[in-house]
Amino acid sequence: MSQTGSVNKQVLVALSGGMDSTYAAWTLKSQGYEVLGVHFRLDPFASVAAESEDALDIDQAPRTEGEQRLVKSAEKTGVQVLFVELGRKFRHLVLEPFLEEYKRGRTPNPCVVCNAKIKFASLLDLADRLGAAFYATGHYARVIKHPESGTQVVCQALDPKKDQSYFLCRVPSSHLERCLMPLGEMTKGQVRAAVLKLGILGPAVRPSQDLCFAKDGYKALFKRLAYSSKPGPIVDVELGLVGRHEGIMNFTIGQRRGLSIALGKPKYVLSIQPATNTVLIGDKKHVYARQFRASDVVWADGLAPKGPAFFDTKIRYRHKAQEAQITPIDGNDTTVSVRFDQAQPSITPGQAVTFYDGDCVVGAGWIEQVART
Repeated sequence: MSQTGSVNKQVLVALSGGMDSTYAAWTLKSQGYEVLGVHFRLDPFASVAAESEDALDIDQAPRTEGEQRLVKSAEKTGVQVLFVELGRKFRHLVLEPFLEEYKRGRTPNPCVVCNAKIKFASLLDLADRLGAAFYATGHYARVIKHPESGTQVVCQALDPKKDQSYFLCRVPSSHLERCLMPLGEMTKGQVRAAVLKLGILGPAVRPSQDLCFAKDGYKALFKRLAYSSKPGPIVDVELGLVGRHEGIMNFTIGQRRGLSIALGKPKYVLSIQPATNTVLIGDKKHVYARQFRASDVVWADGLAPKGPAFFDTKIRYRHKAQEAQITPIDGNDTTVSVRFDQAQPSITPGQAVTFYDGDCVVGAGWIEQVART
């Protein structure tokens, strides 16, 4: 986003305590911005009586050793840090829907939800409250103006191995007008080398976790949430009943390891059926599909297709985007049919599907019914 003619150069930078966000803050500071760091407390199990669902509760004092390290790193870049309580909102908007998706036999994508509903929304809210012109994150992605619509959109980073545009696919265009992503034009190697040279981060800092609320694994998380699924059958599409499982929460579509059965060749999870508590498995050939339905599709302003259109399409983070035909169902662009020319492996209900025009995100939805071929 161009800064030409801008008088207010205040920017809020989301700080996780990791390498990327720390360097993003340093970069903006070196470019002449007035930088203020923001760290979100997202612990869904923390009891914070003062926290409100409707307002941001701000604290300036670090509470944990990790927060103290974050403050020290920020001080090396000349940045003050505010702490914002979002645990209750995180539990309501991210963790509880995550659990409900698992109960439905789906594989949810909480990071996509968190970015759109928690992090970016809260950064924009806080920027408005504090009078900051911009906000920024350490994501490997870019924000540019789409050449056709003039809409601000998320685009892929220069470093394809670290590109995080998929996880930002549901951030509204209106939230991107004031968003800066200083790492989008850099590689991870460049960032790491710069941080080590500058000495602005301690060597003990670990990379951020995708599932920040499941550090001890899914089983421990579900136990803490008082959820346990019942044992049920494992059924092979060709062989019938081949075993039993301890709970559908232990499985995801495409899973090959940990099935606890020995049939002489690899088997893969094809579907999870909560109504009968059944895990359906099959050979690798059964994992592939060409077509599915996507729901709750959001489009960047002015870029929704009027009819069938072709976009490069990603069905999970590590999936290499493939061209697919996107067809609105019953004239409604929030529910679409997605069809690939070539069958794709492990299309998973509950995961985000992202539509790209070139390297820019123009739309995203949630994978629903998969038509197996």
